[in-house]
Amino acid sequence: MDEKKRPGGLTALAVINFIFAGLSIIGIIGMVFTMNMSGNIPTDGMPEAQKAQIAALQSIDPSTFAVTIGISAVLLILLLLSGIGYLQQKRVLGRIIGNIYAFFGIISVLISVLILPKEIGGGFGVSAIIGLVYPALTLVLLDTMFKNDLDN
Repeated sequence: MDEKKRPGGLTALAVINFIFAGLSIIGIIGMVFTMNMSGNIPTDGMPEAQKAQIAALQSIDPSTFAVTIGISAVLLILLLLSGIGYLQQKRVLGRIIGNIYAFFGIISVLISVLILPKEIGGGFGVSAIIGLVYPALTLVLLDTMFKNDLDN
């Protein structure tokens, strides 16, 4: 039985996917909690900057929260599936689903830049750049360095 050795970088990519998937679960729980509790936050004695953040949070339409949670859930599933595909060196589950995750991840950052108020992370800033780095890196690695390793 001649088994092809999995590259260490591909294993690292899978582990990073699983870490980001775990963080996504925490983020989804936080968004659900925020969506349910944002109207009940007392602002007495808060600095003006925090009051502006709370007001921006309360001004977000519940459908925007729902869309954000939905996008996060889809990204979570794509991260998990592609991570499994990387470990198993599968073409569809690894390379194709990984590319779909990366493309959808970039689109989701651009959507959040457009729909979220600047006070809570909207606008093109450091968080948007950080959110673009891993999907872009995933695209580059899957389509260059690891394209021949994901062929099962």
